[in-house]
Amino acid sequence: MMFLKEFKKTIMSLTYLIFVGILLLMYVTQYETSVAKIEAPQKGLQSYGVKYEENKEIIIPNAVESLYGEFSANSYIAYPIGFYKNVKLGDKKQGEMVAILSEMTGISKDDLMADAGTDGAGITFGEGDMVTNESGEITFTVPGEGEGKEVLPSRISIDQKLTYERFRELMKDADKLIGGGSKYSNLTDFGSVPMTYEDALVEYKAIVEKDKITGALARVFSDYLGIVLSIFPVFVAVALGLKDRRAKIQELLYTRRISSFRFMFTRYFAMVAALFLPVLLMALYVTVQTANQYRGVDIDLFAFIKYSCGSLLPSIMVSAAVGVCLTVLTDTPIAIAAQGIWWFIGINMGLQHIDGGYGSDLVIRHNKVGNTDVYLDNFNTLVINRISYTLLAIALVALSVWIYELKRRGKLDVLGSIKKIFIHRKVESKA
Repeated sequence: MMFLKEFKKTIMSLTYLIFVGILLLMYVTQYETSVAKIEAPQKGLQSYGVKYEENKEIIIPNAVESLYGEFSANSYIAYPIGFYKNVKLGDKKQGEMVAILSEMTGISKDDLMADAGTDGAGITFGEGDMVTNESGEITFTVPGEGEGKEVLPSRISIDQKLTYERFRELMKDADKLIGGGSKYSNLTDFGSVPMTYEDALVEYKAIVEKDKITGALARVFSDYLGIVLSIFPVFVAVALGLKDRRAKIQELLYTRRISSFRFMFTRYFAMVAALFLPVLLMALYVTVQTANQYRGVDIDLFAFIKYSCGSLLPSIMVSAAVGVCLTVLTDTPIAIAAQGIWWFIGINMGLQHIDGGYGSDLVIRHNKVGNTDVYLDNFNTLVINRISYTLLAIALVALSVWIYELKRRGKLDVLGSIKKIFIHRKVESKA
């Protein structure tokens, strides 16, 4: 049977064994060392962590103060494609930025520009607490000399006519001026507040009642393994494809009566099954381990399997599909570079919502035990994401079938064409 033959070929390859080793290493060094037993919070602790609220009374002053500080120094931090970038705006864009700040604060453009200074200097505040008074003015309490503290009013104030909707629009404009990927693209981050005991208890109950313990753990399990599974399958796919070329099996395959569709899809799904096998075995192992740890507790015994199938399998499929498609097309390992760039950008962009929250990311990130409501609120987005990548994988393999059929008929030879171009140029240069 062709499927079993291709499956065996995959699991017997050196690249596959390296893949399994890296997967196990990620599990042992990351998941097992970062996950502690989930227990109810105790009263009287100094800290229960932080939470993020979309509270305009907190977000607006924090965001405006941050933007004012960056404007004053003309130094804006951004991650446009996941990479750190320190943005300095030209005079025209700084003029547009000061207009945004002026509308939000009610301070004239000239006064704001005077504060910023021509050399980028701005107001510097010492250590202390930020306080928003009833009029909307922000003040900072800083340690004074001698007893007590002195209160130094800043020149920043929030215009009382500023609505939250208009504030969001202005911050969106500010983010565009910076080039995207700035801290103003996700305003909820400015709503950080300390968690209370009651907050921690609510989160604990959500983990126990909604996640049945294992759901929360399975998201972290998928987070770590997803990093590996979004890149390393391409190595296996490329290695197997190039192995056929080196062994000169292609010519034999081209003359066989088996259809291109059957050959490509059978090989692909056999490879995906082999790549998914260690993930399933690890999911079963951690399920047994967790069940022993939480004896007497109502847990979801299928959580790790469900998250592996729903979250990790699409990552395997698309990474392997990129490897299959580009290797069939070019007969080169260029797929590794292509997938590597995509993976690297995806990993860096995922850092913006590493604790949960999903969009079009290749690598699904949820690196925190809990945040159950964030997961549930974004569940539909997550489903669309994973289905989209699954369909993309199938489309890439279908494209591979078409390319393979053209090569069978002798109508396509990308690598040969590239070689001819280089040989022709070499001959011309000698002439």
